[in-house]
Amino acid sequence: MRIIKAVLVLALCVAVLGFYRGWFSLSSRGRDAESNTINVSLTVDPDKMKEDAEKVKEKTTAISDRVTH
Repeated sequence: MRIIKAVLVLALCVAVLGFYRGWFSLSSRGRDAESNTINVSLTVDPDKMKEDAEKVKEKTTAISDRVTH
């Protein structure tokens, strides 16, 4: 049960971070008058994710180089 809770908390953290960093975005086109439905789209930007991962890798490398020297 603890593992499930930990995975859910981790997924929530990734989702919040992803929306904050621009990895994910939500959009809607408004209400359809005939069916009274709303279409919502989730957009994922994998290039932004890779860019942020590279920045983190560069910073951690720089910090580890400073610590070892």
